[in-house]
Amino acid sequence: MTFLNQTAPDFTLQSSTGERISLSELAGDYVVLVFYPKNDTPVCNRQLTDFSDALADLNALGCRVFGINPASAQKHQDFCARKALHFPLLSDPGGEVAKLYKAYMGWLPINKRTVVVIDPSQKICFYERGTPRPEKIANLIQSRQKV
Repeated sequence: MTFLNQTAPDFTLQSSTGERISLSELAGDYVVLVFYPKNDTPVCNRQLTDFSDALADLNALGCRVFGINPASAQKHQDFCARKALHFPLLSDPGGEVAKLYKAYMGWLPINKRTVVVIDPSQKICFYERGTPRPEKIANLIQSRQKV
């Protein structure tokens, strides 16, 4: 299953910062969506911390990063404060957006660990399960910007 070069499904979700984030309003920027299962689990904590640590480099490439899982915006806000995450987490109740991106377990009410990168024209240019490193995302964006 691949989504590469397809138009990314649009969505609007509540953010840990209190604002509503719409993908369509982010056109012109690269967008990284980090679908992850749960807050406060070892692998999720490490993955999100890695992206937070790399955020300045990603932002310098014109990239916006968002974590997504079904937890409430308030739980995300508390989690961001505790873990010192510097990018918003989006609340996706029922995993509706995760389902659009084929990043929802189905038999468990949690996300499959999936990273999606959307280019400035709203096309999916990267889709990978697991925990790809932020450096891999940065290298991809840099190579696309040189073309």
